[in-house]
Amino acid sequence: MQTKLITKLGLLLAVLFTSFTGWAQATQNTQGTSRPARRAVQAYVQQNVLPVVRQQRQKLEPQLSSSDKAQLAVYRSQFQELRQRGKALRQSFRPAGPAPQSQRPELTETQKQQLQKLQDENKALQREVAKLAQKYEGDIARLSQEIQPQKEKWATDLKALLLQNTTPEQQEKMKHFGRKGRRNSATARFFRPSTFLLMNPTAPAAPASRAAESSSSVYPNPVTPTSQLSYEVKKAGPVSIELLDSRGNTLRTVAQEAKKEKGTYTVPANLSDLANGIYYFKIVTKSGTETRRFVKE
Repeated sequence: MQTKLITKLGLLLAVLFTSFTGWAQATQNTQGTSRPARRAVQAYVQQNVLPVVRQQRQKLEPQLSSSDKAQLAVYRSQFQELRQRGKALRQSFRPAGPAPQSQRPELTETQKQQLQKLQDENKALQREVAKLAQKYEGDIARLSQEIQPQKEKWATDLKALLLQNTTPEQQEKMKHFGRKGRRNSATARFFRPSTFLLMNPTAPAAPASRAAESSSSVYPNPVTPTSQLSYEVKKAGPVSIELLDSRGNTLRTVAQEAKKEKGTYTVPANLSDLANGIYYFKIVTKSGTETRRFVKE
């Protein structure tokens, strides 16, 4: 019983975190995967998916009424308050002295009631957001459809990342969880009306995690005929580099090697044939996937 209650609190905190600032990292269905795989997926989502989703959310903002914008701000604050209360409640569950890691704390009746109250408040708030989101379901569906080719590419890239960073046993577990929740794909969750609406389009982007810290650069940028792409290989293995347009579509493969040793490398940009605009280099190594934005003027 205690284990179920603790698990419920953990799930509730994840939902609250998802509903406010951390929803992006929590949307990846990576159950059964290794830590390297989770880090690779989170880095890919932050660098490739989130900027596009945020851009689509910004398109929706002018269509919202002033009263709905104000109400959304209230909802975000309420979710933040619930999240803080949930963290405090979790802290209160921990015993004062040292305890074996495998031992679950014994909850008091008061703590059980506090947990249930928090769950009820969260569900009620989610229902309110869902009601508001119904007004914009058509607009959100249209914005989602606009980037359908990119969503398909994300799905392909994420699948490749998981295969690259997991063992055969872990891949079997992934198949099991995939059958149980096939509709809960990363891209589908981003465009759930309630989740999409709650996203704050004016909030600054979340700082990159250590796993997602940049190890590549394009210099000079804006690019010139002599510009070069510099990147780091942290783990020896295959390397591929692709040139993408502003919408994430692959224009060409810049480099494809079966194995590169650890180290820092440079390749000439060779971008004279490109029209002016924004582009990306996508670098895929054994450590994960990274994108580097640059401008052609």
